[in-house]
Amino acid sequence: MKRYTDNSRIYEGTRMSFFFIEGDADAELNRYIEERHDELMRRFDCECEFRIIKPLADDISFVKNLMLRRNPMLSEQELNKKIEAIGKRGTKNSRSKLIYINDVRQNSHGEHEADIICEEEFGKDFEQKVEAFFSEVQLCRCQLFIIPGRSVATLSGYNYKLPEAEGVEEDALLGEDNRECICNELLAENICGEESVTEVISPIRFDSEFNISLPLYPQIVITLEPLPKSLYILFLQHPEGIILKEIQDYEQELKNIYSVVSGRKNPTVIERMFRTLVDPTEAPLHKNLSIIRRSFTSKLSYEIAKNYIPSHSRAKAHNIPLDAELVELPEIA
Repeated sequence: MKRYTDNSRIYEGTRMSFFFIEGDADAELNRYIEERHDELMRRFDCECEFRIIKPLADDISFVKNLMLRRNPMLSEQELNKKIEAIGKRGTKNSRSKLIYINDVRQNSHGEHEADIICEEEFGKDFEQKVEAFFSEVQLCRCQLFIIPGRSVATLSGYNYKLPEAEGVEEDALLGEDNRECICNELLAENICGEESVTEVISPIRFDSEFNISLPLYPQIVITLEPLPKSLYILFLQHPEGIILKEIQDYEQELKNIYSVVSGRKNPTVIERMFRTLVDPTEAPLHKNLSIIRRSFTSKLSYEIAKNYIPSHSRAKAHNIPLDAELVELPEIA
């Protein structure tokens, strides 16, 4: 059983979560977990996330997406060769993994750390290994309440969030989005094996019609409707960041961007659309930020996608980390 700590904002807002990745080499174990799902969860006195993830390796489009998560620089020809190699190798030797994400917290650098327990070598004694895994998980959960000095995070309903006293805005882009992204990361690793993840960051380009492309990632297509796209462009034009509570200060600029991007000129329609969007307490703002986030995290590994996503920094403002020199955007009058 492996225990380690991972540093990534992908874990922010993630509840104590179990992920079971089915591997074709462990069919008996897979059935054992599925049949005892409810029994295992009853050991805990709170609602836990327990997701059974199925690779679906026979779905070519699905496998292509997973391959591109790890290396979006692949050309169509290179991608097809890798798909063919996976087809010849098959998934019959893929192993199952049982993963528990525990004790999500923020470190001194503003990153979110997660202590992780992983079991991936079950063998014939898988029943004992599963029992040992859940016993260790229970021990970790008890420890959460006795570790002193937890000043940067508070525990509320088994869900970590920063104290309001710290003056840091709670990111609206957490929870379900991150768990879905974690699932994709785990699947990509399971199917693609030791395939390395590219660290090359592509520029982002908007053409004259404001279509989005990532020139170094030829197979990746990012699509956004005019409203979230306009909001995204607003963040790109303000690399210093925008405090969500002050979004109303950017209302006229945002309306102007939307008018150009959407081609709509009727001021009454635009005014009605933005009446709630510029109110940071209303859902539409957070919903559109979440749409932006998913447009990238659904296509790219989190380590790459995070460069393109508006997220809050320690300075309280939301900003996009991408270097301004990598942004190619037409002038908006």
